[in-house]
Amino acid sequence: MKIKVLTTGFWLSMLLVPMLTFVAQAQWNNSQYPNSGISRFRWEGEVDGSSVIYIKGRNVNVQTRSGLPVQRQRFSFSDPLPRANVDLGLTRIDGRGDIRLVQEPNRNNDYTAIVRIDDRSGGRDFYSFELRWYDRNWQDNGGGWSGNSPRNSDFVIWRGRVDGESLIRFRGGQAWEQTVNGGGVFNQNVRFSSPLPTRSVSLNLTQADGRGEVVLLEQPSRHNDYTATVRIRDRRGGTDVYAFTLAWEKPRYRDVDHGRWFDNDEQRGRGNDEQRGRGVRWSGRVDGRNLLYIRGDQLWLERRDGQPTDNSDFRFYQALPTQPCQVSVRKLNGRGSVRVLEQPSARNNYTAVLLLEDYDGGADQYDLAVEW
Repeated sequence: MKIKVLTTGFWLSMLLVPMLTFVAQAQWNNSQYPNSGISRFRWEGEVDGSSVIYIKGRNVNVQTRSGLPVQRQRFSFSDPLPRANVDLGLTRIDGRGDIRLVQEPNRNNDYTAIVRIDDRSGGRDFYSFELRWYDRNWQDNGGGWSGNSPRNSDFVIWRGRVDGESLIRFRGGQAWEQTVNGGGVFNQNVRFSSPLPTRSVSLNLTQADGRGEVVLLEQPSRHNDYTATVRIRDRRGGTDVYAFTLAWEKPRYRDVDHGRWFDNDEQRGRGNDEQRGRGVRWSGRVDGRNLLYIRGDQLWLERRDGQPTDNSDFRFYQALPTQPCQVSVRKLNGRGSVRVLEQPSARNNYTAVLLLEDYDGGADQYDLAVEW
């Protein structure tokens, strides 16, 4: 049975006879998976040519196949990659070339995820991506159907018999099927830990069973009235039993390592567990000129021209302190310009002001990491 998740930059192929040029390792904590049902690994660096990134536990090994070694590498984990077969989703954040997940962790590769970056345009470019997976320990620790797990994700589990091709749609706490061809769906059973939210969320398709193909076809967004669509194709005669789980983050999801970037062994091994770059993550569709204000644990936007900002969403990892500090912004996604217009001080009641400008016609999706 094949599982596919149609997200940018995500697919499997085989590679490789690499040339070792750089190794960055991080301490592997086997004791627990402390975060949520959805776990993640974040990586960024400057790439020239072709480089391969190996992720195992909390270890990161970068090897260069052609071009120059990776520069300015940084990475963070919410949880270690488990020593188990897990289905990964890759989200491309930045970079002009190709980013591919070429191997998922399994017994044959000692439970190592392998990502390949190919930059063929000459010179270096900045790349960033995120891997997500569903922590199967979550239900073992009390999640199950009750939704009372201390972890921070929700889910819907679907089960039914399928003949031919069918689309399974989810909106809020409802699910329904549409038969494309064949006999359709029989004995459908659906269990929600919580209704699918009326906001844009990134779903993980995991734990799929059945002899055919299961595809997460459409993520919920404002354009589809926050509806998720899964396609099941069963090309053999008769029916087969299919089951899958869709999982998503709760609104107050908290990463253990988010904003805690590690460049090498020495930084990750520091006894004081130094945490750098804590702040707030913001995303939204921007058109024209907007000001983004941050004060304490509050954030708001002021539109100067263009259309109103859509799908604005943010998550604080630490409140902006009521004292002078240096605020920086990293644009993870978006075609226009973003800069810090005003640093927090006593004169502005310790408020940081960012300027977002997008004048390329229509709105574009922006994703910002604001740090202090």
